[in-house]
Amino acid sequence: MYTYTTIREIVDKLNLEILNEGNLDLKIDIPNIYQIGYELVGFLDKESDELNKYINICSLKESRFIATFSKERKEKVISEYMSLDFPALIFSKDAIIANEFYYYAKKYKKNILLSNEKASVTVRKIKFFLSKALSIEEEYENYSLMEIHGVGVLMTGYSNARKGVMIELLERGHRMITDKNLIIKRVGENDLVGYNAKKREKLGHFYLEDIKGGYVDVTDHFGVKSTRVEKKINIFIVLEEWNEKEFYDRLGLDVQYQDFVGEKIQKYTIPVRKGRNLAVIIETAALTFRLRRMGHNTPLEFLTKSQEIIERKKKEREEYMNTNRLPVTKLINEFDLEIKYGEDKVLTTYIKSSNVYRPSLSLIGFFDLIEEVTNIGIQIFSNKEFKFLEKLCPSDREKNLKKFLNYDIPMIVLTVDADPPDYFFDLVKESGKILAVAPYKKSSQIIANFNNYLDSFFSETVSVHGVLVELFGFGVLLTGKSGIGKSETALELIHRGHRLIADDMVKFYRNTQGDVVGKSAELPFFMEIRGLGIIDIKTLYGLSAVRLSKTLDMIIELQAVDNSDYMSAPSTHLYEDVLGKPIKKRILEISSGRNAAAMVEVMVMDHMSGLLGEK
Repeated sequence: MYTYTTIREIVDKLNLEILNEGNLDLKIDIPNIYQIGYELVGFLDKESDELNKYINICSLKESRFIATFSKERKEKVISEYMSLDFPALIFSKDAIIANEFYYYAKKYKKNILLSNEKASVTVRKIKFFLSKALSIEEEYENYSLMEIHGVGVLMTGYSNARKGVMIELLERGHRMITDKNLIIKRVGENDLVGYNAKKREKLGHFYLEDIKGGYVDVTDHFGVKSTRVEKKINIFIVLEEWNEKEFYDRLGLDVQYQDFVGEKIQKYTIPVRKGRNLAVIIETAALTFRLRRMGHNTPLEFLTKSQEIIERKKKEREEYMNTNRLPVTKLINEFDLEIKYGEDKVLTTYIKSSNVYRPSLSLIGFFDLIEEVTNIGIQIFSNKEFKFLEKLCPSDREKNLKKFLNYDIPMIVLTVDADPPDYFFDLVKESGKILAVAPYKKSSQIIANFNNYLDSFFSETVSVHGVLVELFGFGVLLTGKSGIGKSETALELIHRGHRLIADDMVKFYRNTQGDVVGKSAELPFFMEIRGLGIIDIKTLYGLSAVRLSKTLDMIIELQAVDNSDYMSAPSTHLYEDVLGKPIKKRILEISSGRNAAAMVEVMVMDHMSGLLGEK
């Protein structure tokens, strides 16, 4: 549908005086006007819509400024400006109109008009006229419109699911505009506003049709704050029954659009199946839209980071095939170490052992122990080692230190309060070893912290397909076949105040206490939701909704409900082996009408009560 007005109609409706007649039948289909300003100092954006498609306005202020120009400057500025394609120039009643405007209006056959009002009133009247003259309306019968987190969300598709999710969204504090019989009106240049075509309201009450054809009084049940008359439309969501053969967007890079009243609205197709909490998914879609408007393209960021990791891993595999090495830079960054010497070797030095030593016997010349070690670990020096060295004669001290520094030591680390003598610095510098200072006073503290970190890195790991979340302080792994609803269940748990550790691929290792600890692979805090693509939980929900790692306490496997076995008692004595440690496991059967996230919470609380001795 296309609508327009003409300059002639604007002249007639607003009672404008024609100072120079160009083409009064020019079609105007954009409800915007432009008050000139920068153009008067010679800054002409000749490709802009403002100077080629919009009606232009000149007020007293601008005309006074032009009057201060020299004849040559006035000629140059006005001639360049009047050569552009704007359909008409309107002067306010108090404007001072330079003769050059008349001359070039005749030359370029431009419409020059005079208002009988001041500029502010003229602008307001023209905008009002254009908004009404150019507005387009279309009716859409089975479409619903809600305001979610300030975003206008248009929905259609699977009728029962749509009505059900609207009730849940209202319970969550969002607002309804209409459940059907939607009128969409184009306002402004490219904005769409929706409102109810057939207002089923009584004394200001809004009603929502339920799945049985009855009506729910939204105003009575949820209050006046739960409704509004109209809302600008931002995104369009199609709900459709889950089809195993259908491809649903899992990345979110290819943005789809749907045309309404000649304008395009971003479209999401969200599959509906048991176990999926549509309300949380739709809320997340609204938040994702707001995030994009702020300049965050989460799928693109995810793809870019993934490609960087792939390239880095490829390079590491080519350089260090069949080795298990930790770059020294990672330890330096993790513990904020200050480099004293050897900065040029930091990028090419790797740690091959989780062992962290104090040199002790090596300083008195006993090197048998260090020679037995295949991969020598990091060496720690404190004031105690330097006091011991001072007790040795200078020749023995230098000989022992030189031999010690000839071994393949990845890095020497000093305590923060250590006061090394000059000879130590000289020998370290001569050997080319990396010397760093840790922000700890005690050697034991450095060794404990380094050991925990290095043991985690060098320990055996296993990757599991699932989602790791923290509930009530417990680490819970959600597993199940692809598409069962693991990520969607985790998303609702995050919405309920719990925390995400890893989605899709969880990496587990044994720490020094023997616990199984899970963390994300390389890209933490991203989550994949079918229909939405990749979302960034940390950005959407904040730092309180995520953590880097968590001890695994429980596994919950999501399964489709087996109707033939619905009376059987659930097994509560299942365990699954993860890295040699048995982990408590429960089975959660997913079916329509069951809130998977709530059931997961109950299972974890039941596990907690068992640990407290409750039966």
